Amino acid sequence: MGLYRDLLKRIDELSFGFPKSFVGADLILIKKIFSREDAQDFLLMEKGYHTAEEYAAANGFSVETAKEKLDRMAGRGLIFRRHRERGDEYSMHPFVMGFLEWQGARPNVAKDWLLPTSIYMITSGFGKRMNQTTPFYRTIPMHKEFVEGSVVQAYDDIESLLDAHSRFAVSVCMCRLMDKVKPKNPCTHPLETCIVTDDYADFYIETGIGREISKEEALAILREGEKDGRIIQATNSQGGENFCSCCACGCGMLALKRMFPGPSAALWSNHFCWLDEEKCIHCGRCAKRCTFGYIKFDPKTKTPIIDSEACLGCGLCVSTCPTKALRLHQKSPDKLYTPPPTYDDAVEIWEAETKKDYDRFK
Repeated sequence: MGLYRDLLKRIDELSFGFPKSFVGADLILIKKIFSREDAQDFLLMEKGYHTAEEYAAANGFSVETAKEKLDRMAGRGLIFRRHRERGDEYSMHPFVMGFLEWQGARPNVAKDWLLPTSIYMITSGFGKRMNQTTPFYRTIPMHKEFVEGSVVQAYDDIESLLDAHSRFAVSVCMCRLMDKVKPKNPCTHPLETCIVTDDYADFYIETGIGREISKEEALAILREGEKDGRIIQATNSQGGENFCSCCACGCGMLALKRMFPGPSAALWSNHFCWLDEEKCIHCGRCAKRCTFGYIKFDPKTKTPIIDSEACLGCGLCVSTCPTKALRLHQKSPDKLYTPPPTYDDAVEIWEAETKKDYDRFK
């Protein structure tokens, strides 16, 4: 038991952490994912990226033994591996984004731990913690031309973000997998929608977590999501290393955002929806199109009422407005948000913020 308690403490130090479940679901879940050997070898790692030679030297292994241990954990989706000139580099990655998403392609995943994961999420402070910090995802408009009269930064333009990467892979969405354990009305959107790039794409392909796709296929997946009311979410970084097309019925991140309103909401998007009432024909399409209910249709005045503070700036309503009465506007300069340069930079911010102790594991 002490070994797994130590593992819980270590994982709680990474990114948003792994806060305690008041029904013990944290321990149940972690024991389903990590064998005792995995836990022992994971605890011997230090933060940051390290080679097998460095892991061996720090722990008294041969290089061959060290590489076998690290590759075994990487192959099981417990740690991350990337390729560099000095050799393969390995790092501990957190619960999200990390070994949670990397279990989706594992055999018997639904039978073994999807339900414990769902129980953990609703019996711990994980969701609340995420929404008290810088957000994990940001919403990117599907079309930059929907933004009225503003220069759209590259990190707010989906095509520019995709152009910045050279390798792509797609995998199943863990949120939708977990949603399928619901007894009623599970999400029916496609599962294979989580897109990763470059080093992550290599890792997904090599370990069987995902399959390789082209940049054009990645864009097509995101465009297809727009048709049925899904929005683009990108890693909260200027690099936008990972993308998903998220929905109100199956996205865990967006569900947690609504359940635990917090400071992160102000940083989720740089845009909001704006209505030109003179062009509006009061058809109500926008209210039906807003899957998160941030546009209400007043039955008396037949006028859309937009909650611009909550609006995710996705542009789904803009795409179906017959008179172009709806547009996206950029937030005022004092409210614009510049995301950190890379995902690794974002992780450092999350870890620093999490140290403020929202309900850390003790």
